[in-house]
Amino acid sequence: MAIMRRLLSALPLCIAALACGSHSSDSATGAAPGAGGASAGAAGSAGSNAGSGASSNAGNGGAPGAAGVAAGGGGQGGAPTSGRSFPDTNALIAILSDQLPTMNDAQLAFAASHYVGTEKQLLPVTHALRALNPNFLVLHYHLSMWQSAPTTDFIVDGVSWGNDYPSVDTHESWFWHNASNQRVPSNADGKLLMNIADSGFQQYWATSLAAQVAAGEYDGVFFDSASPALLQGECSNTDPRLAGTAARDTQFSELGNQSFISAWQTWISALNAALLAQGTPLLPNTSAFVTGWDNTDYSLSAGAFVEGFADRSFAVSDWQASTNELLKLSALDKIVILQNYLGDSVDVATRLYYLGNYLLVKGHHTYLDYFAGGPLEWYPEWEIALGAPLSAAASVSELAASGVYRRDFANGSVLVNPSAAPVTVALGGTYQRVVPTGGGVVDASGMPSGSLTQQATSSVMVAATSAEILLK
Repeated sequence: MAIMRRLLSALPLCIAALACGSHSSDSATGAAPGAGGASAGAAGSAGSNAGSGASSNAGNGGAPGAAGVAAGGGGQGGAPTSGRSFPDTNALIAILSDQLPTMNDAQLAFAASHYVGTEKQLLPVTHALRALNPNFLVLHYHLSMWQSAPTTDFIVDGVSWGNDYPSVDTHESWFWHNASNQRVPSNADGKLLMNIADSGFQQYWATSLAAQVAAGEYDGVFFDSASPALLQGECSNTDPRLAGTAARDTQFSELGNQSFISAWQTWISALNAALLAQGTPLLPNTSAFVTGWDNTDYSLSAGAFVEGFADRSFAVSDWQASTNELLKLSALDKIVILQNYLGDSVDVATRLYYLGNYLLVKGHHTYLDYFAGGPLEWYPEWEIALGAPLSAAASVSELAASGVYRRDFANGSVLVNPSAAPVTVALGGTYQRVVPTGGGVVDASGMPSGSLTQQATSSVMVAATSAEILLK
């Protein structure tokens, strides 16, 4: 499921802040120091602009200052030790952006006032954003059960890009080996699979993650390529024992005669507890929950980064399975980040489908992002003020209504149709159908484009794999 990253060309005198797309493989960390990022001048002057462009905007759902309660339920362990917290999203559309690119002062001000946070930033950029919004969240990026390929860098100490491979390389027992006693690289990008049951590996991962989080002043760990279901696709060529459903069904002596999924659950539970003891939520990239045989318990960590959620290519059965898992995490009040990608910023139908699915499952700590060319984008539909939901569902069956899936809010409703046929829904009254226009890249002026219009209607046709948002 690897998706091509979009990397910015290196710029002199810049702070590294790589713009990336998908995180399904480790190439997201592949920028050398200086590959994009907020300019040194922007970072230095951001503090003097703290009053500009940073007003709270509860209507846009992305204003970090709009809500500030700690994410304390369902095992998150409360706010980070920094005092910053994951804002309550119950009545908001909250955008947590992927890694932001090079930004001037105006764009910094926009990002700080519209997104709740981002990931993979060096400290000067983080400080510039927090000078404008002290509650701005920044996540540390790290691979989960993989060692970064030797030539692939990540942020090692908050202020520089590097790789700990030279030291990890000296501990052979930390690596997973195939039947020929060879290390097992991913056929997607060369990252190396680790033996997650090895005590030395477990201790090093916990201590090094904690040190990296402290050095970078991060608010959580985005743990990439985390799902055991990835092994069938990424490692079956280099270790045929991991092909098919082996992660669930095969007991390995290297894992203490456990399956990979069972060992993963034991390891993630312990690592999550160790990080939460220091106020750091662990957020594995679980993918979109459409591998039918995968019975991994993804509720064992503080939350999840769900990449590729609500894709329009999903069969209805896969959509139902994925949505049920998201509803479960939401009910447990996990920190959940939902992200997918646009082929083009003008694809309003896909934008509304992603947003509609987000609204169906949104709880108190659920965040959204979708983009086309890069994460520094803004869409007018993110400013729709639906208010708080009137109810929360335990399963998709509770949302089924009139041939679609519906959730009602204080100020309106969302209808989602994951099927391949259009459905006409009688609304039982007059509503205002919301129609977005424009949106996309936030240019050098720091001003978003796009607008919303409304059309009065008492019935609406919800097209195949689409969503409609209606205001009272």
